[in-house]
Amino acid sequence: MSNQSTAAYAMWPPASQPTHTSVNISELDQQSTSLTWLERNSPTGDVPKALLGTGRFCGGVMRDYKGRIPHLLSDVTNGMSWKTLSAALFMFCATVTSTVALGDVAYRETDGMVGITEYLMLQGVAGAFHSLFSACPLPILRPTGPITAFMIDLYQLSAWVGVGYYSLLSWVGFWVGIFFILIALFDLSRYIALCTRFLHDIYAVFVCTIYITDGIIGVRQRFQKVEWAQAFFAGYLALFCILFSLGFYYIDRSVILKQRWRSTISDYAVPLAVIICIGISYAVKDEVEVDRIEMPRNFEPTYDSAEDGEKRSWYQGPGDGGWFAAAISMIAAIPIVALFYIDHLFSCILGQKPELGLTKGEYYHSSMLITGLCNLILPSFGLPFVTASLPHSPQFTKALTDYDKTRIPWKVTKVHESRVAPMLVYMLCFCGLVVPSVLELCPEGVVNGTLTFVGLQGILPGTGNQLMDRCVLLLTAPSEFRDHSNALYAQLPWRRIHLYTLVQLSCLAACWGMRFTGPFSLAFPLVIVGFIPLRLYVLPKLFTAEELAVLDSDGASESKTEQKNEEPESHPHDYEDDDVPHSVSFVSLPPLN
Repeated sequence: MSNQSTAAYAMWPPASQPTHTSVNISELDQQSTSLTWLERNSPTGDVPKALLGTGRFCGGVMRDYKGRIPHLLSDVTNGMSWKTLSAALFMFCATVTSTVALGDVAYRETDGMVGITEYLMLQGVAGAFHSLFSACPLPILRPTGPITAFMIDLYQLSAWVGVGYYSLLSWVGFWVGIFFILIALFDLSRYIALCTRFLHDIYAVFVCTIYITDGIIGVRQRFQKVEWAQAFFAGYLALFCILFSLGFYYIDRSVILKQRWRSTISDYAVPLAVIICIGISYAVKDEVEVDRIEMPRNFEPTYDSAEDGEKRSWYQGPGDGGWFAAAISMIAAIPIVALFYIDHLFSCILGQKPELGLTKGEYYHSSMLITGLCNLILPSFGLPFVTASLPHSPQFTKALTDYDKTRIPWKVTKVHESRVAPMLVYMLCFCGLVVPSVLELCPEGVVNGTLTFVGLQGILPGTGNQLMDRCVLLLTAPSEFRDHSNALYAQLPWRRIHLYTLVQLSCLAACWGMRFTGPFSLAFPLVIVGFIPLRLYVLPKLFTAEELAVLDSDGASESKTEQKNEEPESHPHDYEDDDVPHSVSFVSLPPLN
């Protein structure tokens, strides 16, 4: 690696970007004997201070709240802005469509035991509780695609072992909640430091491609259910929604209209696209039938008894399953906890990255505690599990950000960081239950289009995922690497870059392969966990320490200042990894249908 690239790497992050406190493990190792083997062997050597263990019971949680208390007033006042409204509308459109779609899938696959009402209720209750009482209010909590897969699998398991579904659901929720609370109280979140960008990028592409494929599958399956003319129109609506969203989202990089108008349109890209598509669907309603979202009409549980038709009561509890149900549910909770641990902490880490410009600190343990309490209590009411969602959590932070767009790369000037913005999102979810007719205006094709756009937004080259950026280099002549990429890894020999990319693509293929293993598909979190020893023990044998320092780093891009010193000619369309507004580096797990 050249001295020039080594110097650029040493200067990361650029001085213009806000930085968060991190601690070098090798330095701490000389000062403290309380660090574990896992912390001392963190691949990158740097761990955010907020993640480090305190050595005291409940120390991380207490440190979170002590650090956040001085910001309680600004958590309200910072939310009084138009940016808060635009970000809340954007996130509502991005989450409610998939939440409704997942609730409908759960309704069909569990014979009506769980449905849209429970899904929206969970997102509203758990999200509001988290935004009010967590020291880290911005991560978006919702029932994700893997949660839906777990709910369906638990329904099948309950029939197989002869335990009532709601009883098994309550017990599994109890164990998931207990494990999460213990993780928070004993500062076990720090072990996520073993997961570097190597795993972040793989996981991001995995979940993004699931969003995309689910959106496409939703369009394709409609051809098997309705007339072709009706299915084709739904497909056109999905395509229009994607194109309008992309066009509005990227209009901020054009020169048409005034900057103020371009920024406003970009902020409201998804809501504007949805409104336009709804208008198109009503304009042709006399020529073609349009399938729209179907919402429950009453604020009550979904399931009703086949014998008397009466709705179940809200509270179900563990029932009379006894020790057998408790033991089975404890085993079933293990893969769920493994997935939630990665998914939740990735969401918190990626939503609080230093380059995002948050100024109130980083907080992890209190968020785990609140999520654990939600999973401990809410499944007893027949509601699904909940965790922080990718890609929505980092998307939400970027949607709340103001940028100085007079320079390239865009510079973060302010993040409207508050508790008001997430609370608005969850209040709108409640509105979907109270006034369902509003959501019923939306065609199902628009739901598919929104899901696909969210996935595309997270993996398009230049949006922060280095795996996708390096996939583009697979089709680029090696002699032109430095012309097409300002990343530090472009300085390495092309064979080393491609080898690293192929290793990640092989891991991605393993994740996808697990989706086709029938009842074993829910073990895919264990496959993801298996990539940790791969990074710790195998990659150092394939690559030098200097190569890994460049390839597996959050700061793998050169600063624009250095690039301008090296190249007199500027390239207005070259954006650094994390300087594009609203771009998503890592993305809820989408539907695993």
